[in-house]
Amino acid sequence: MNLERFTELLDAYGADLDRWPASEQAAATALLTDRADAREAQRRAAAVDTLLLRADLPEIEPSDALRQRVLAQIAQLPPAITAPAADWRAQIAEALALLFPTGRRMPQFAAFALALMIGISAGFANFGLIDTQDADLVTVQIASATPLLSED
Repeated sequence: MNLERFTELLDAYGADLDRWPASEQAAATALLTDRADAREAQRRAAAVDTLLLRADLPEIEPSDALRQRVLAQIAQLPPAITAPAADWRAQIAEALALLFPTGRRMPQFAAFALALMIGISAGFANFGLIDTQDADLVTVQIASATPLLSED
């Protein structure tokens, strides 16, 4: 941590390191042990914190006119619109967004299309390898596996 980051955190969280994010506390403690200017910045921030804690803040009560204006603006707001049921195109777009979360659909789609084409071509590659004798055997096996319907 450098002094600039330390002073940014002092401005945001104050001088008490217990109020700082836990991920920043160890680095701030190390900087405070090493640098006198960091200790001086923390001392000044502690003085500002003390002044803020002691300050008497006036109680501010909104006027009736302000309340009426706010209520009138709320009354003019349109009613909450419920989202209509998604049509099939929106459902497909949501499914694609889940499949391709990075938004880059082309490489994944190309890989999917290639795998699909390989599967289809492999299925058709075996289609013509059955000769007529094997086809008759398959027909006989299917016919013997199914019970015959007999008419009484």
